[in-house]
Amino acid sequence: MSIYQHHVLAIPPKQHGSIAEQIARVDIAARGGRLFGIWKPLLGLSLNHLIVLTEWPDADTAIAHGADVLHGIEGATVDLCDLWRPTLRPAPGSRLPDLPGGYYSHRHYDIAADTLQTFLDHSAGAWGSFEGTHASQVIGLWRSTRIPAPGIIRMRLIAWYQDMATWERSRYWKGTSGAETANAQLGARYAMTLDSAVSIVELVHRG
Repeated sequence: MSIYQHHVLAIPPKQHGSIAEQIARVDIAARGGRLFGIWKPLLGLSLNHLIVLTEWPDADTAIAHGADVLHGIEGATVDLCDLWRPTLRPAPGSRLPDLPGGYYSHRHYDIAADTLQTFLDHSAGAWGSFEGTHASQVIGLWRSTRIPAPGIIRMRLIAWYQDMATWERSRYWKGTSGAETANAQLGARYAMTLDSAVSIVELVHRG
């Protein structure tokens, strides 16, 4: 099963575009991987960061070659690097969808390890109603290999929203008409959540 490598880079001011171009020019395929996407933060992280997500056939390849995509980038340092295993989405080898503008949420959820299947069931049950009501799309739900504490696992969710108003309306406690099933499932999932944080980001480069 493929694995995704997640880098959060600290970068010099106003260098998002140029650094993203440098990363996109790296022949990641020759190293066995591929670029999934590059984003810049708007909320939740300092602006002077860049988020890079790559897909690899396995953890060994990611660890051996993942840093190659960052080689030679002047002024960039790694603030965070972890590996994510896909769950319900994305399918192996799928590309980041070509969606019109908008914004993405990058969120993590910390949950008890023995509630993972219930968490996945609530997620799967919510998405049809959620995407059918809101101008949004769930890109993926991953399990991080980073363990926050004994008995705890960290889930990583990326979703796209047409605009910030859509993101505000979509949150389950808003009770949006037409998304009742999603509201109930997401409410149950929230009740299981021990900790969570979200960043709103903008796509700079699609892999």
